[in-house]
Amino acid sequence: MNTKRHAPITAVLTWLFAAGTAFVAAATSAQPSNRFESPPVLAGSELAPVALLKGPLHTVVEPVKVDGYFGRFVIESKVGKFSVVGERMLAVRVNELSAIEALQNVQQSQSFQDALVKSATAPIQFVQSAVTDPAKTVENVAEGLGSVLGRVGFIAKTGMQTVADAAADRGSAPAKPGAASAPAGESTPTAFKGDPFGYNKARREWAKKLNIDPYTSNPVLRPLLDKAAAATFAGSFVVDTALGAVSMPVNLAIEMDASVRDDVWNQPALDLAKSNEAKLLAMGVAGRTTRDFLRNSWFTPSLQTALVSALSRLGNVGGGESVIQVASQVQGEARARFLLESVQMLGRYHEKEGPLSKLVMSNLIPVGITGDGTVVAAVAIDYAYWDKTAAEFAHRKELVGKRRVLLLAGNASNKAKQEFEKAGLTVRSGLRV
Repeated sequence: MNTKRHAPITAVLTWLFAAGTAFVAAATSAQPSNRFESPPVLAGSELAPVALLKGPLHTVVEPVKVDGYFGRFVIESKVGKFSVVGERMLAVRVNELSAIEALQNVQQSQSFQDALVKSATAPIQFVQSAVTDPAKTVENVAEGLGSVLGRVGFIAKTGMQTVADAAADRGSAPAKPGAASAPAGESTPTAFKGDPFGYNKARREWAKKLNIDPYTSNPVLRPLLDKAAAATFAGSFVVDTALGAVSMPVNLAIEMDASVRDDVWNQPALDLAKSNEAKLLAMGVAGRTTRDFLRNSWFTPSLQTALVSALSRLGNVGGGESVIQVASQVQGEARARFLLESVQMLGRYHEKEGPLSKLVMSNLIPVGITGDGTVVAAVAIDYAYWDKTAAEFAHRKELVGKRRVLLLAGNASNKAKQEFEKAGLTVRSGLRV
């Protein structure tokens, strides 16, 4: 065989093989399966403090699925199973377990039962919680929660709510609590508009003693508070001083400072609404925007007060109205708490790193702009991973600026950090207090 004759052919074949291999590799790397990450399943410790994952009253099922950048936690406890979205809601539910146990113990006493019987004969119709099935110990969450970095699904007002708003603006009766439809699997919370004969005052007294939110959406705790309030007001049952100290829940200690907690415990919901309205007016937020916000029953009196307080801490920063406009349309408690925590993150940046001069909203995400043009986006998610939505978010027009900072409450995958940095965003993660 003439090896010289076949050498060029061999070289061509070698080149074609190498080129083909490179082409296949390039084509493969361009596929979404390699470019983007799938929602991960992680150890709970990567998403939440260890104290929230296991305690004397509960255990969180491991591992934890991340969906829409939030952990979907399943809490197994003595009082039943709770499914919650996000580390914030995990903290809320875990720290309510001791209150549930305390109330259950109190309500087993003969004196409480006698007071409850007495309250049942009183000529008063009490405001009961709006949980669809108070006896149910499994708290469902909405399917298809969506992505807080996306543009669809988080702030959609229903036609039913729009009609109710229009009626209220014409001077008719205010929209009924829960007029906005709840996402599938979630119960619409009751808004406590008044204080019938002091019933809600008794409820707040119990909440203060237990260090919990009187407007909690917990389907197990709410009915217990209802009974306790009825027994105390109409049954003359004294708020039990023998309950002992109940540790301060993480959600109240973090989301609400001492002033907000005291206001929520000591003031009727109507007084809170009037105070919040006055504070918003001082910020230049008034009219329909404020009315819509105060009527959104997903923002309970507690969450309303906390959000208004967070905005107040920003001082004369413009754009507060845009935050309230979005808050008035938010559907779901996890989303309401996401917005609240995100605004609070901006507040910490404003106080410690650089004063903000303006606020804008990018869908559900608050964005602050400093005097020198730095754009700061605060995103209170549990875990960022790089998917198509995250990629689109990184290039959103509201984030355009000479310097861009992305504040993440939780953590992020290495790839997500790298890609955000490539897009010009300075990432700061793990900022949740």
